[in-house]
Amino acid sequence: MRYTFLAVVLILCFSLSAQIPEKTTVQPTPVQQAWMDLGFGMFIHFGINTYYDKEWSDGTLDLKAFNPKELDTDQWCATAKAAGMKYIVIVTKHHDGFCLWPTKYTKYSVKYTPYKKDVLRKVVHSARKYGLKVGLYYSLWDRNNKLHDTNEAAYFEFMKNQIHELLTNYGEICEIWFDGFWKKQQSGWEKPITDETGEKVLAGEKSHERDLKFIQAWRNEGTYRWQMDHLYQYIKQLQPNCMVMNNSTTAYPGVPLHPVDVRSGEKYKEYNPYDQKIWNWLGKEIYLPMQIETTMSVRGNAEFPSGNWFWHANDTSVMSVDQIRNQLEIARKMNANFLLNVGPMSNGKLRPQDVEVLGKLINP
Repeated sequence: MRYTFLAVVLILCFSLSAQIPEKTTVQPTPVQQAWMDLGFGMFIHFGINTYYDKEWSDGTLDLKAFNPKELDTDQWCATAKAAGMKYIVIVTKHHDGFCLWPTKYTKYSVKYTPYKKDVLRKVVHSARKYGLKVGLYYSLWDRNNKLHDTNEAAYFEFMKNQIHELLTNYGEICEIWFDGFWKKQQSGWEKPITDETGEKVLAGEKSHERDLKFIQAWRNEGTYRWQMDHLYQYIKQLQPNCMVMNNSTTAYPGVPLHPVDVRSGEKYKEYNPYDQKIWNWLGKEIYLPMQIETTMSVRGNAEFPSGNWFWHANDTSVMSVDQIRNQLEIARKMNANFLLNVGPMSNGKLRPQDVEVLGKLINP
């Protein structure tokens, strides 16, 4: 009973995690505050990689394998709800370019698989059924679309068209989580970059000066090549309340790739009392909250030793209840949201061990 009470208190405290330190003079906007009040969410990595034992692929995997015959998005959302989560973020397109919705702009999508149906629409329907807000992950990098490497202007129009589909056909979207920016960001890196993580950096090598230099490099090159200023404004035109973030990689966690409304803190594991929340943008100081993202898998593979994001049949590792609670506490102390990933199996259901652990967060 004592542990049940503590668990409930922890979840309730986390739902109120968006309290701003007394000394802070710059406050979140009302829209940011509403997003911060969500606190705890579920991340879903599910796609063509699920069927090939892959974390990343090159956009050439045969679509014939994608067929989740027991797809149960209600199970995903019911599990999230039972764990105290308030929103769900689904990977609509990973770096391989496979789209989880029947987009008009590529044949590398669910429409051309044996399954054929719109998986994203099913997720959205289930999320709203269980009272969850919906967020979308979208990879800027697309290894299936050759325009990415040959015609930046044409590729931007492709992205813009897909963003229009996502933000006009699926109702209210609480956040859009961009990833893969480093493929068009050649300057600013202190070490050679890799496809997987951007710049390989040890924790002791990080510094505030280095972060500021990188932001400037991003503004000098990356923003232009991705046309992010235009894309940000376009998103706000379609959905003013959609929070925009751009994953700055594990090398630069919490560093804003302006323009954004939220900072990304992928695999943030320790409490950082010096996390900078106030940043200068467009001539004034603004508050930028953070979202910490990690995954239920803790074993991973050679490329991603800290844990897999997509499902792999031979990976049965899972975070413990205590580990998740510790991550929730770190996020609470940092006034950050916590987004916890699960990778549904090839049949379309969550791993039993994920369901079991998440079910014990509130009721051990």
